Amino acid sequence: MAVLAVLTFLTVAYLYLRAKYRASPLGEFYAESRRERVIRGGEVLQRHGYRVIDERVGHEVQSYVGARRFTTYLIVDFLVEKDGVVHPAKVRSARDPQRISGAWVRRQLWPLYALYGAPVAYVDADAGTIDLVDFELDYPGRHYMRRWRGRFVWLVVGVVTGWLLARAG
Repeated sequence: MAVLAVLTFLTVAYLYLRAKYRASPLGEFYAESRRERVIRGGEVLQRHGYRVIDERVGHEVQSYVGARRFTTYLIVDFLVEKDGVVHPAKVRSARDPQRISGAWVRRQLWPLYALYGAPVAYVDADAGTIDLVDFELDYPGRHYMRRWRGRFVWLVVGVVTGWLLARAG
C-alpha cells in the first residue's frame, strides 16, 4: 500500500513539473487570464482619452416566445465617457475571430448598441487600438435613384401639361 502511495505521489509530481516547466506544444499560445486582458483594455481606453465610469456592468435581458421565457446576460467590460457621450466598451478576447464578420458584429455588439444607443468601443488590448462600432440603416443607391426618377418623370409631365394648357388658352 505504501508503494502505491509513493508511486502515485511521484506520478503527480512528475506531471505537475512537466506541465509547469516544459514549453507549450502550441508555441506562442500561453494561457492568459481574462482579467489581465481587461486591465490592459482599460489602460488603452484611458490612453486614448476615455474616462472610465464603470467596469463589468451586467444586464439581464429576458425575451419571450409564446409562453417560454429566455434569459440572456449581457456584460459590458467598461462604461466610458468621451466628449459627453457614454459608450459601452467591449475588450477583445482571445476567442474572438481574427477576421470579424457582420454576423459576429450583430450577434455580439448590436445588443449593446441597442441598450445604450451609442457606438460600442471595441478595444483590442494587444494592438492598442479602439474601433467605434456604429449601426445605421442605409438604403442602397438604386432605391434613391428609382424614387427620384419617378419624381422627375411626374415633374416633366406637369411642366409639359402646364405648357400645353398655357398655349391652348
